[in-house]
Amino acid sequence: MFINIGKSKWMKLILFITTFAFVGTAFVALIIYKFSGNIQGVAQVNGKDIPMAEFFYQVTLITRQMENQGIDTAPLKKQIYADAIRNVIDQELLFQEAQKEGLEATKEEVKRYLLDIDAFKENGKFSKSRYLAFLSQVNITPSFFEEILRKELSIRHLLTIHKVGFYLSDDEINTYINKQISKITGEFVLIKPPEYRPTKKEIKEYYKKNIEKFSGKKGKLIVIYQINIKELGSENAQKKAQQIYRKLKNNQQISEEKGVKKIFEDVVYNDEIKIPEKLKKEIKNLSKDKRILLVSEDDSYYLIKYKKDVSQPLPIEKVKDKIISKLKKEKSEKSVQKLYKEIKDIIKQEKNLKNIAVNYRAKIKKIKAETVQSVGTEYGISQEDLGKIVKSKKGQIIGPFKTPSGILIGKISKIEPPEKERKEEMEKLLKPILLETKYRTLVQMLIDKLKESSEIIINRRLLQ
Repeated sequence: MFINIGKSKWMKLILFITTFAFVGTAFVALIIYKFSGNIQGVAQVNGKDIPMAEFFYQVTLITRQMENQGIDTAPLKKQIYADAIRNVIDQELLFQEAQKEGLEATKEEVKRYLLDIDAFKENGKFSKSRYLAFLSQVNITPSFFEEILRKELSIRHLLTIHKVGFYLSDDEINTYINKQISKITGEFVLIKPPEYRPTKKEIKEYYKKNIEKFSGKKGKLIVIYQINIKELGSENAQKKAQQIYRKLKNNQQISEEKGVKKIFEDVVYNDEIKIPEKLKKEIKNLSKDKRILLVSEDDSYYLIKYKKDVSQPLPIEKVKDKIISKLKKEKSEKSVQKLYKEIKDIIKQEKNLKNIAVNYRAKIKKIKAETVQSVGTEYGISQEDLGKIVKSKKGQIIGPFKTPSGILIGKISKIEPPEKERKEEMEKLLKPILLETKYRTLVQMLIDKLKESSEIIINRRLLQ
């Protein structure tokens, strides 16, 4: 059943293009899910656990793909984890839908597909040694990999059914090509909002309000208790250390008493603190995952507890330019929105482009036989607005269009459709790309629809 669908080479196989390609990278998308620290797997989808092994396999694939592109993955752990979580959830949603539709791949299909993977062949025949070498490289078992293949084949069956009747209309192709290479002649006016310069007071207020965003030197807030062995005796000191350890673990208050003394409670930024050298070394091992350490010396026990990470804020002078840029951006977005509404009302009454330009002290730029795409690139116009320009009526004011630097309006006097040969050349080049883009959008819409009707819980521990 559908056994020849989507046969792939090595990289296509291990990257799982049928599901991988439809996933974005925005970590914020995870907020639509519920979170729990009590589930054993990476997530639950409609009551079914997704095993950790599947998650870490995805992490390996994503990491290797990025490293092959020359990307340093060390600082991207959170992003990689978020992408891997979303991948396995999307795959599980599609797999469950395939099961509902009776499209689940059989064990025999998986076996035939596995034996036919080129990456595992030697001299045209399946090589067990190559197969096992691959499994060893990605650190998974044969049964787990075959389960992944079963999901993958089932999803391909489902997507093949959804692809029936899927096509790209002539109108869609023509509209896209016209937005790229139609030539226009006319006039444009870019109206910019007044330049905004934040005051010293505004900069200072923003700094105080968002001081946590300007972290500089990082440290750890810790507390250290000393249990004096000489004063208490070896046996009593050991018992007291055990008692304090349990209290620290349960966040209970510790009282100073005979032989017990709090010797340090502060933020540690570096090694410049007056405590024994052995303790300084151990502090480096403290983290959210390892909060309490017991250090033994000849004359004392030391219990060190990590409370939280602390960032020492950078001085306002060092982040001033960053604050100004941020304030300007925020103000510009509001000003552009206000200007957009204002101009939208004006062009309902005023039909003379020159009068509008004079009123806003803006310059009229004349263009002659330039492609729509080049105009869009120059001003930063969206694809949707480019379509409006192509479909505009000659002699009428078009817009307003939002751009990164202001509001654009114009008047088109001539629109020249693409030359036949050029259009045919573009169609041949773009049709496969547009088809793939539309298909990805279709699959993403299916995934989004399944998410809306599903119960999804994510293991919050993976995102900490």
